[in-house]
Amino acid sequence: MQKSRHYLYTETLIKRILPDDYEVSSIQQEFYRLEAGLSGEVKLKQALSDYFFKTEYHIIYNFECINENGFSHQIDAILITPFFVLIFEVKQLSGALFYKPGQHEFFRIHNDKRENFRNPLDQVYRHQLFLEQCLRKWQINIPVYFAVVIANFQATLDASLDKFPIFHISGVPSFIENLYCTTSKTNANIDVIFAKLNQLYNPLPPRRFISPNRLRKGVLCKQCNFENTMYYHYGLFICNFCNLKSRSALFETFYHYRTLISEKITNQQFREFFGIQSIQAASKLLVRLGLERHGTKKGTYYIIPEDILQWEERRPRKARIK
Repeated sequence: MQKSRHYLYTETLIKRILPDDYEVSSIQQEFYRLEAGLSGEVKLKQALSDYFFKTEYHIIYNFECINENGFSHQIDAILITPFFVLIFEVKQLSGALFYKPGQHEFFRIHNDKRENFRNPLDQVYRHQLFLEQCLRKWQINIPVYFAVVIANFQATLDASLDKFPIFHISGVPSFIENLYCTTSKTNANIDVIFAKLNQLYNPLPPRRFISPNRLRKGVLCKQCNFENTMYYHYGLFICNFCNLKSRSALFETFYHYRTLISEKITNQQFREFFGIQSIQAASKLLVRLGLERHGTKKGTYYIIPEDILQWEERRPRKARIK
């Protein structure tokens, strides 16, 4: 599954945030929620992959964009068929789920504790209105439906939810079957809809940013779960704790910097973040890596590519600090 920029930012942040930072606990909890959400989306993809569609179709996962009013949309999955467009909102909730439709109040009771949540039915209804508006603008006539899918089989749904399109993930095939049976085929070109939605797609930025002074510096050992700092010696980064010797740790650290701080990096920023003392050694390494370079003299900076983690396999030769 494609991960959102916010997921990637948070995933990287928990490896780099200072252990005594005041937000450590909340960041860890947020990442656990993001992991649970991703797990639910994977389950939905498996359910849709196992379903035998009656027609041609397209599925867009993790759709993100900004609407004309400047507000964001994050849609877990969009199913496009000649009969209908179906929006999926996946929730990995546990406990007993309840709904008060008159108040639009969605809550659960878990371990004898009541907890209110943002109403997922209202969330996905908002996406439905947005897609309907887009289709009208494109002069495409096709109905848009939505469903909230509960990915945790241990969750229980109260009778107050019976009249709404919310169900366990095992109910996805029967819900789609019912739509095929109750909806007429349209003249809509699903390839056009798919193409226009892909043109509209715009990855959203992370929902938080942390100041660099709150981050751990240095090349961190992946084998030690990024808890220990490595040192550089003749082309390798070495961990004193587990004795791991790695070249890829350099690229992992570039990825951390790009994700958390910026795609641009100067010699000074490189030395400070990677823990390299020598200006000359840092310059040689940056040049030998072949990063895209801009500016001159003190204004020189380098661009860290988005696929930096794959650079280790593509490098024609080792980059060494002397």
